[in-house]
Amino acid sequence: MKTAPKLAALLATTFLFAGCMSTGSSSESGMDSMKAMHSMKASIEEARAAAVQANQYSQQALQMAQQNATKIDRVFHKSQMK
Repeated sequence: MKTAPKLAALLATTFLFAGCMSTGSSSESGMDSMKAMHSMKASIEEARAAAVQANQYSQQALQMAQQNATKIDRVFHKSQMK
């Protein structure tokens, strides 16, 4: 869940950058800013997808760690019974 602040900062930077770029008056400047905006949106989507994938991997790792802890506890208790 630490990726949420990072994504929020990235989005804030994107909007700030887009606002600065939109001050141009020529149509060519507008086209450049639209291209840059699409590029930034694609980058943000890639970052979001990477964050979602990382979260899924971390959830899987947590589940495996919990399973391993359960197995270790079970073995420990069995050894204590002997």
